[in-house]
Amino acid sequence: MNDPASPLSLDPALLAVFSAAQIRAHEAAIFARGTDGYTLMDRAGASLLAALRSQWPEARHIAVVVGVGQNAGDGLVVARRAVEAGLCVDLFGWQDPADWSGAAAQAWQALRQAVPDIRIRNDSAGLSTAEVIVDALFGIGLNRPIDGPAAAWIAAINAARHAGAWVIAADLPSGLLADTGQVLNDCAVHADLTVSFLGFKPGLFTGRGPALAGRLHLALLGQAMPDGAPMATLLFDAAPLPPKPRDGHKGTFGTVLVVGGNRGMGGAARMAGESALRLGAGKVILAVHPEQVIGMNAGRPELMVHGVDGVAALISLMSLADAVVLGPGLGQDDWAQTLALAALAFDGPMIVDADGLRFLSPVDSLVDPRAQSTVLTPHPAEAGRLLNCSTADVQADRFAAARALQARFGGAVLLKGAGSVLALRDGLKLCGRGDPALATAGTGDILSGMVGALLAMGFDADEALGRAVCWHAIAGEIEATASGSWGMAASDLLGPIRALANAQLSGANERLPWLLN
Repeated sequence: MNDPASPLSLDPALLAVFSAAQIRAHEAAIFARGTDGYTLMDRAGASLLAALRSQWPEARHIAVVVGVGQNAGDGLVVARRAVEAGLCVDLFGWQDPADWSGAAAQAWQALRQAVPDIRIRNDSAGLSTAEVIVDALFGIGLNRPIDGPAAAWIAAINAARHAGAWVIAADLPSGLLADTGQVLNDCAVHADLTVSFLGFKPGLFTGRGPALAGRLHLALLGQAMPDGAPMATLLFDAAPLPPKPRDGHKGTFGTVLVVGGNRGMGGAARMAGESALRLGAGKVILAVHPEQVIGMNAGRPELMVHGVDGVAALISLMSLADAVVLGPGLGQDDWAQTLALAALAFDGPMIVDADGLRFLSPVDSLVDPRAQSTVLTPHPAEAGRLLNCSTADVQADRFAAARALQARFGGAVLLKGAGSVLALRDGLKLCGRGDPALATAGTGDILSGMVGALLAMGFDADEALGRAVCWHAIAGEIEATASGSWGMAASDLLGPIRALANAQLSGANERLPWLLN
């Protein structure tokens, strides 16, 4: 077991995410060094079958569904090797084998030599008898909507899975775009396991990818990692906070000011404030609507709650703060606008979230150098407003959206959602942790308070955001494991978050539930 005070120790290949263009360039370099296409394809098929047998060791009857391109060759290799291993194999598809070329044609010939009577079945009804289905229809080259026979086969695979079959995808679930995680015309295979060849692709980790790919396995096929910097880096873990110095006092650990808590929305500011306390901020002040003060003081007496009715009162509180959290429960009325515009002038580290984002201009960027200590954490709809585009546009390329937000506003940017994207000074990062349990009201407020606490402690914007996102995601996994994904309340995260920051959950950071080792 790893030292719980250290970040998760992983093969560097598991941390890097490469675009389709980078993988194609890597393949070209492999071929230039003397490895032929069929040899690489044979290794890919062998890796697929090995992962299949590791995940489902009792399976004896598999179906392989092949497409028209080179991705089909991986499936043909699986079919041959599975027959040689004594498994029952059925081959499905709609194409004429004469249409295959290159390594895929070689794979077909090798299969025919091993199994002379093999035939491609054109009727998908036979899929229902298979225990495991191999999806070898489309790979990283797909850049268009799927229709016609291919769409019908994808529907058949998903129907068979719904009826009880397991699905393993070659490189990507067919229909998922490698670089973005987008699915065009809502047509894609839903896999239980995906074996990614030569390097992880970004689409596996964001957008629709996490829901469609199932567990992941990386097969390097006997090759080194691709040359050059990856398109993005995966975030799996963060080291716990260092021990508190014996001579520290509350001022040592920073003061967080949360600006929000309008009428009827005090809970958001309360959760942000409490999460800042639980992560270790020395002092937390809430600047809320005057009507919220009594309830706030009764609920969490450690929070210093101030009813703020104007700019002067807020400026006075800002003079005490080391970091500002703007947005939880802020609202959009005149009171909210007055406070937001004053808070955005804060000359120090700040996180802007939720309603606070509504008061950022979609045209004018924040002013440097203050922007470099600012963290923005929009969800896709909020990002669309800031970029003057639709939510669908944001989701079509989450990486481009995160980069555009950083270019416009500076600082560190988190684009929330399945597979959260972080745009930082040293490039793009992807959160590789989390659970759907986090999809509930208030979890964003918890995250905002965490970031605020770390900023107040003196962490820079990139480090504060990366640490908070990791601990927040892992806490969601822990709660889901303990009690299930349904019914979690945002405040349930506070205990695990505190424990993670203090290295009190031995081994918790070693859990990668989606990874097939």
